[in-house]
Amino acid sequence: MKISDLRKGFKTISEFENIISKQGKSEKKTFQRLEFLGDKVLGLILSSIIFDKHGSFNEGMLSRSVSHLCSGKVLFEIAKELELSKYYKNKQKEISVKGIIDCLEAIIGAYYTKNGFFKTKELVSSLWKNNINDIKKIKADNKTSLQEWSQSKKLGLPEYNLVKRKGPDHAPVFTVRVKVSDHEAKNGKGRTLQDAEQNAAKEFLTSLKM
Repeated sequence: MKISDLRKGFKTISEFENIISKQGKSEKKTFQRLEFLGDKVLGLILSSIIFDKHGSFNEGMLSRSVSHLCSGKVLFEIAKELELSKYYKNKQKEISVKGIIDCLEAIIGAYYTKNGFFKTKELVSSLWKNNINDIKKIKADNKTSLQEWSQSKKLGLPEYNLVKRKGPDHAPVFTVRVKVSDHEAKNGKGRTLQDAEQNAAKEFLTSLKM
């Protein structure tokens, strides 16, 4: 499926264009609202799919699976398959990895408002099909591993805080710090907040020699 195929899910092409082009103040506000909605809808749909598909998964495995499927890495892969970046290049606009991910979430949010839950679930099932089928192969990501460790030690949940954001809008670099109880905090960098958090968790786990 390509971005051109998604146009069929919208009443007019212009409506679709306005959503992801973010032209003007009001359009940007709408985009941000749809991005928020898309993020929540995506989490619910993927949770529902994994819950129904894998009856043997316990709570931890369900959480790990959905976290992976909603990760920036997977969303960026889906966006590349849709050729979202190619769309922006054709519009002669530069866009960051985070921008591409935000765009995909906004599209899902918009699709949901026009087509409802079940149609959107069909769309997500199609776009995420390969990732869903391979879910048993995934290993715990760094954030999940750190959380499992901290909870096993009764240290509570890791706390992630944005330390710095630098670079142009189309290519930002985020620095995130993670802290667990009285342990030394660790920093991580990434092109998205999610990647920076994952890298911060990785640095923390490395310090524990895990």
